[in-house]
Amino acid sequence: MVELEYKSEFLEVSYDSENSWVISRWKPNTLHLTIDQYKEEILAVRQVFINHYPFACNLSLNQDFHFVIDPATQEWMAQQLNDYLPPKSAVVVAAEFVAQLSIEQTVQDMETAVKYFDNEPEAREWLLGKEKAS
Repeated sequence: MVELEYKSEFLEVSYDSENSWVISRWKPNTLHLTIDQYKEEILAVRQVFINHYPFACNLSLNQDFHFVIDPATQEWMAQQLNDYLPPKSAVVVAAEFVAQLSIEQTVQDMETAVKYFDNEPEAREWLLGKEKAS
């Protein structure tokens, strides 16, 4: 069962108890996000991670993510989340190139297996271990 754990104008975070996944869905309003607001959102994600740690996977839905994460904030984010990361994280990529690049730079410092996807169904299949052989 998927239960909503956090909701704001920028982000929704849910927990899927059947699969032991945390699911983060960023909203188009991230276009207007400030650094301080972004940090508040990351702390909310961190709290959901803590509440369900250890959990199996993280699904980050960034199709509507428009905020560009600066290098100092990337480092701060990695520090906040590293102790609570699951073994696998699937990221559905942001449509906006610079925002996506900043996400990838942030995640490279995190201790989790990360794979990027163009769509949510493929990301879910990978997390479930059902991806097709290439």
